[in-house]
Amino acid sequence: MNAFFMAYLAYLPEWLPRLARAASMTAQLSAIGFVAALLGGAALVAMVRSGNGFVRGAAQGFIQVVRTVPLLALLLTLYFALPPLGLTLSGYWTGALGLGLHGAAYVAEIFRGGLNAIHKGQREAALAVGLAPRQVFCQVVLPQALRLMLPPLLNAYVALLKDSSLCALIATDELMLTARAMASEFFLPLHIFLLVGLFYFGIAFPLSMLSRLLEARLARGRRVMGAA
Repeated sequence: MNAFFMAYLAYLPEWLPRLARAASMTAQLSAIGFVAALLGGAALVAMVRSGNGFVRGAAQGFIQVVRTVPLLALLLTLYFALPPLGLTLSGYWTGALGLGLHGAAYVAEIFRGGLNAIHKGQREAALAVGLAPRQVFCQVVLPQALRLMLPPLLNAYVALLKDSSLCALIATDELMLTARAMASEFFLPLHIFLLVGLFYFGIAFPLSMLSRLLEARLARGRRVMGAA
């Protein structure tokens, strides 16, 4: 056991800077992917709520297909299919695109659920007092829906952050790929992957706790409103 921990004392000064840089890359990759997922999810839910049957069907089909396809299959498809089509992206940007497309399908469902949770009577009352449909959405529906969406959106980001480790398989220089390279270099895979697990935990755990806190606060607020 002492020899196990002595390895950390010997190699941590060399390992930590490399893993910190890789963790920064992972954070950037997941952040870009999540922003793309938010934008894509907003576009998809707008299409699902469209009055055009073709547009609505296309969005629903995309959501169902992407949610049933493993992320790794999507990443590999993008990585190998785009260059023959004349679009060559680095592993980093292919990973960000794949995470964004995959996350958009789940974010769209979160948006749809949050918007549908707002009672139609509030929309009707706002229209009755003279607000335009756009004002009703921006000033009445969206602020309330965002309160319901925030906890699941944080959970979706945590899931996307962990899924970003799959980008190592398309030569993206993030945390997991760096760990694999270091394991081959130092022949201490258990030490390195335990340390990598701590890096992921340090990023994801505070977000998970924040999500739980938001859920508890929102549930308490709804109980108070219901009692009133």
